[in-house]
Amino acid sequence: MNLLILLLSLLPCSLTSPTHIPENTAVYHEKLKHGDSRQYELHNLTPGELYEFKVSYPATQPFTFTITFSDTLSEELPQRKLLDIEKEEFVPRGDTLYVTVTAHDYRRAIKHAPHVSYSVYYERVHNGVPAQAYRLIAWLCLLVPCAVFLSQWIFRNWFDIKHEHAS
Repeated sequence: MNLLILLLSLLPCSLTSPTHIPENTAVYHEKLKHGDSRQYELHNLTPGELYEFKVSYPATQPFTFTITFSDTLSEELPQRKLLDIEKEEFVPRGDTLYVTVTAHDYRRAIKHAPHVSYSVYYERVHNGVPAQAYRLIAWLCLLVPCAVFLSQWIFRNWFDIKHEHAS
């Protein structure tokens, strides 16, 4: 039995079972070596909806990532490059999708990096805006008017106190 476990641990990442990721839940501290891949399984997707899959990693690591999907609609979607984040938008055909992430050490000839630590995350996109951004927008809509009201109230009270001491 121990020999079987040892042999399974020596298999390359691409032969092990995919890691399941729930929507809007990040998976942290994943590690890959140059050229290695890891597969992720996304469930309960809504076919035809737009999603975004992100791989984020430290700027100090000389790596890039390739993201490939098992079954998406063939529509070419505009992509944008974010600093130290590889991001791909996709539209699934079904409710389950497999995503393969492959690490590439682009400075391998200069200085060999043993591995890269990274995180993965995916979420639904509405009207071109990731779902996570809507929470930030909602908080800002609540906090900005409160801050304006509070600053005006403080200024009025400070101004009244200053005039009372001047009289």
